[in-house]
Amino acid sequence: MLSILLFLLNLLGLIALMISSKRHVDTFQHKLPLFLSRHRLRWLGLLLLAIAFLLTYFSHQTGYFVVVWFASLTVTAGLVYLAMMIYSRFYIK
Repeated sequence: MLSILLFLLNLLGLIALMISSKRHVDTFQHKLPLFLSRHRLRWLGLLLLAIAFLLTYFSHQTGYFVVVWFASLTVTAGLVYLAMMIYSRFYIK
């Protein structure tokens, strides 16, 4: 259960970081609510990643979940990058 929560927190954090990057800000910024600026998205992404890491650090099996956190972070980074590439290739005209 904790590994699924870590995966979701890492996924949402990396999505927020990728949307707030300079490369993708023109593509996604007009589709976001006005209260979510680029800087707020960046802080939200970093906060979600920090929460995910703190959950692993204070769990009962710290070493195991740190490994799960790094694996989850790697997989979610690949998924977010792949989704951005597919979106930019097929949906941006």
